[in-house]
Amino acid sequence: MARSLILHLQLHCQLHHQVGQRQVARRFVGPFHKLQTQAGKNIPKPRVFPLLRVMEAEKVKVPHRQIRQLVRLHHRIGRAFDAARHAQSAQQVAHQRGFARAQIAAQFDESVAQCRLGRQRLRKGLRGGFVWPDGGFYNGQVNNFRTHNDGDAKVSKIQQWGLALGFSQISVSGVDLSSAEPGLSAWLAAGFHGDMAYMAAHGMKRARPAELVPGTLSVITARMDYLPATTPEGWQAVEFARLQRPQQAIVSLYARGRDYHKVLRNRLQKLSDRIALEFGPLGYRVFTDSAPVLEVELATRSGQGWRGKHTLLLNRDAGSVFFLGEIFVDVALPPTPAVADHCGSCSACIDICPTQAIVAPYRVDARRCISYLTIEHAGPIPLELRPLMGNHIYGCDDCQLVCPWNKFARTSALPDFDARAGLADQSLAEVFDWTEAVFLNLTEGGPIRRIGHERWLRNVAVALGNALRGAANAEVRQALQSALQTRQTHPSALVREHVVWALAQA
Repeated sequence: MARSLILHLQLHCQLHHQVGQRQVARRFVGPFHKLQTQAGKNIPKPRVFPLLRVMEAEKVKVPHRQIRQLVRLHHRIGRAFDAARHAQSAQQVAHQRGFARAQIAAQFDESVAQCRLGRQRLRKGLRGGFVWPDGGFYNGQVNNFRTHNDGDAKVSKIQQWGLALGFSQISVSGVDLSSAEPGLSAWLAAGFHGDMAYMAAHGMKRARPAELVPGTLSVITARMDYLPATTPEGWQAVEFARLQRPQQAIVSLYARGRDYHKVLRNRLQKLSDRIALEFGPLGYRVFTDSAPVLEVELATRSGQGWRGKHTLLLNRDAGSVFFLGEIFVDVALPPTPAVADHCGSCSACIDICPTQAIVAPYRVDARRCISYLTIEHAGPIPLELRPLMGNHIYGCDDCQLVCPWNKFARTSALPDFDARAGLADQSLAEVFDWTEAVFLNLTEGGPIRRIGHERWLRNVAVALGNALRGAANAEVRQALQSALQTRQTHPSALVREHVVWALAQA
């Protein structure tokens, strides 16, 4: 590596680290206030210096009376190395800048084996890379987040801040999900993930938070209710009544408002920043249904609720009508206690599933699930499943609508989840008439946009075919046929194929 990239560390600061009832002082780590770089190219947006593994080895003298005690120097910088190596990760590091905060601590270990390893590391020298978060580095003091044994009080504060940000509940889980791995492996081996290759792409990292984000010691879990503020009493009956009107387009409740990924991620980021501001440097990474994370498993272990037989999380006070999000942190926090399962002998969710996708309690074959078919699946919808989809055109809430616990579902105070015009009470013919420009305009900022106009038309065509099959009124039948005939020459073969099928249902 070019000498121009070598960082010379000026090791002159006094570091104090409380160990048990002894305080040991060592002059071996500096605040990195003098960096000598001549040719390092700065990347302003993510604030990452592309100085991969550029720390020059420095000799550290340790008094002989302490040599049997391991001294380890940790630079918890998370994925900063990866960001320097991979340009596509740089933006993420800029956004999730928690693991890009240099943190330095002295640790002492009585283990002989660890002591040998420590001496080997000292002989080889210290090497690493780092980033420059918000124009500053480690402040020369031991992080009080890690040294004070008041984890319960900290969790309580985090919960208060989370509620103030609009979250319904904040909890904490550990990172040992090993007991969930056999179930995940069996589900993947059965092919129940269908086209969702990303479910298997990361192996068991999905069940290993500390492998997914190295350095993770705890996971802060969050849930946020999403029923619109204007939701009427008896909303489940209202939604069931809409399903009985074949010509009405049914969009899942969660998708009628703003994209939940944006809402939760923004607020989880604010919560993370508040934690770091109050308690000191924090390594973290935020997730909202956006990476290989076992969200329901983490939420269950942290006491957010229990896993229902439909595999969704259930809460005694809020049903299942909420979103989940997580913050992986490099701080050990006391986990919140789990709660008991309260499904009992109820099988309402299993019995009502239109496509019988819930093949057994707590086991869903995604390939049959309407949510998967209308959102995740990119190709033709299997012929045998089309008649079972009814008028669902994006997602499906049937298993939630029938669940008795959802009589306790709570509305959200956030306007983000209010239903947008055109997504709650439109007819199938109306939404089938949307051009791509209209589709993009009406779904901007929402979760529906990601399936694209082609899949949207595919889904609506299937629903129109189902409506056409049951239409007894000649005028209604003619209207449905006319709507479908306008798309017979659509440039997409996928759309044309589903239109032909739909017209054949008359």
